[in-house]
Amino acid sequence: MTNEQQQPERASGCPPHEFGNRLAWHWTREMPRPLKGGFLTMLYALRAMASTSGQLRFNDGKPIRIQDIAKAAGCREKDARRYLEAAIVAGVVATIGERRRGRPTVYVTLTCPWPNWSGAADYLKSTARPRKTEDAETPDESSGHSGPNSDGAEVRAAVARTEEEAVRASAAPMGSGLCGPNGSGLCGPNTPRVTQERTQELADVVPQAEAGAGAREDDDSPNKTEDASPARQAQDVRRCPRCQKGTIVRPDREVCGRCVMDDAKAAKEARQKPVQGAFLLPLTGGQGAPRKPVEHVQWPQEDPTALLRVCGCGREYRLRNVDCCPDCLMAAEEQRRALEAVSNG
Repeated sequence: MTNEQQQPERASGCPPHEFGNRLAWHWTREMPRPLKGGFLTMLYALRAMASTSGQLRFNDGKPIRIQDIAKAAGCREKDARRYLEAAIVAGVVATIGERRRGRPTVYVTLTCPWPNWSGAADYLKSTARPRKTEDAETPDESSGHSGPNSDGAEVRAAVARTEEEAVRASAAPMGSGLCGPNGSGLCGPNTPRVTQERTQELADVVPQAEAGAGAREDDDSPNKTEDASPARQAQDVRRCPRCQKGTIVRPDREVCGRCVMDDAKAAKEARQKPVQGAFLLPLTGGQGAPRKPVEHVQWPQEDPTALLRVCGCGREYRLRNVDCCPDCLMAAEEQRRALEAVSNG
């Protein structure tokens, strides 16, 4: 896709069009690395905001403010002024009229055949804000962009000061009963630990607390170390005397929870009675009672020469001297024999 297709409203050869082509195909290849950052973004923003004459004006002729240019380039207003001054030094941007304080300056893009990129880089280097930390990047590697992302040095310095203050405040007050003198590990979860060397240094300058004449020797507070000792907790644990594996948690029980569940399951199985599924009749004798084997009933043979009849269940059959089908006969006979086996057993 050509530039004419991308911007049909601008005729070929207009100043913004030529400025964009030279910037994309020539200047970006000639720029030093420090300029390929916020400065390059500013040039692309100028190309997009310029009118057909190359001036940064609206359609009604009013000049575009520096605040709008900074927002289009994604930087602060101070950095936008630095980038525009560097572009003027390079010869790719100029101003129209006298520059006065309180009045917006009119900028215009120029198609310079030999831009002074080294002068622009030197200007940005001389006007860059000084770094406050030693681990900041060198000027050769920096892009010259001092936008919102350049505040990392101030943030890192503030974090370092906060860490130093936290170390100074990490020592617990003397006689508070929260930490041992040598970092014995009895501190609470929110109490910072202090090393032995740090404690000895503080002991030289901090006066030791002295016990008063009427000080209590026995402390009934819940922070006593002997109450939370592992030996005391081990004495409270009881083993199940039945399975010798479970732990008795509740004081009102003599066996563990697993044994209680096993007893309840066994009692439930003992209360259950066998039920005949076909007629839902409870049978006596219990689940484990022995039963006599039930003889199977022989299936009646139909007579092809008999008349075709219809049973009360809806089935058709051919039998003589009976009032029901073979299925009903078999069900009635099996029920009778099963009841006899239960009553006799």
